[in-house]
Amino acid sequence: MKKLYPLIALLVVTVIAGLYGLNHYSNLRAQQREQVSYLLSRCVNQSLLSMFRLQANNWQARPDFYRQEADALTAEVTALPEKILDGKPFDAWREAVSMCEQLTENSNRQHRTIFRPLGHMASTGLWGNEGLKEARMLKRRKRVIDQVQVAAQAADSYLKDIRSDIRGLLQHSKLSTETREMVATELEQTVLAGYRRGQFSRREVERYLERQAHFYQLLADNTRGFTLRGGSLYFYNGELRRQVEELNRALVTGKTDFYNHWQQVLTRQRG
Repeated sequence: MKKLYPLIALLVVTVIAGLYGLNHYSNLRAQQREQVSYLLSRCVNQSLLSMFRLQANNWQARPDFYRQEADALTAEVTALPEKILDGKPFDAWREAVSMCEQLTENSNRQHRTIFRPLGHMASTGLWGNEGLKEARMLKRRKRVIDQVQVAAQAADSYLKDIRSDIRGLLQHSKLSTETREMVATELEQTVLAGYRRGQFSRREVERYLERQAHFYQLLADNTRGFTLRGGSLYFYNGELRRQVEELNRALVTGKTDFYNHWQQVLTRQRG
């Protein structure tokens, strides 16, 4: 019997060590999941904050601001892993960093789709009376209007597209099922729940664009009905003049509201 005591003691020590090791491993994995979840939450939130800065921009004064903001967002996100990682990198962490980079790249592409055409439209050099009798300039203006229509579609579905992007990246990631579920819950509850779709009206924006397209198409179809003198339009046809002036009044009156819509793509959720 006495010979069994050392064996029993060894077995007890082995079991305790195993339980300790298992508990340590479990705690380590839990900490790693938390770090992964926090990194991706910060990553997504940076993109949403970038949208707020883009919304606040004066596109007539800074039509290329989307380029500067893309660089700023990329720099902010690139710095996140070093700020957040506690310990040495691990497989799930490296996967999360890669996902964060992809999310940021997609966000910058999404922002560019929305705001680059708006910047072009806001550039005063594109919309002066000069070139109204030139087919090349009229086609260029039509192309910009078409691009802004695409931008309006992207703005209208902005938050929906972000959720879809996150869902797709998580589904195809190498993260464990448990980690994916934790990340999805964390992103929805602590980040996305804090934002909602703004008062952006795709219908109102497209109505303005349709008027603008009709304005330039009317001039393109009636190049012999007017002339340019000193930068001003002079009409040979009274009916054409009436239609152009009516459209122009609607465009001038609606211009402020048109640009205000682009400041309301995204807003914060109250309460």
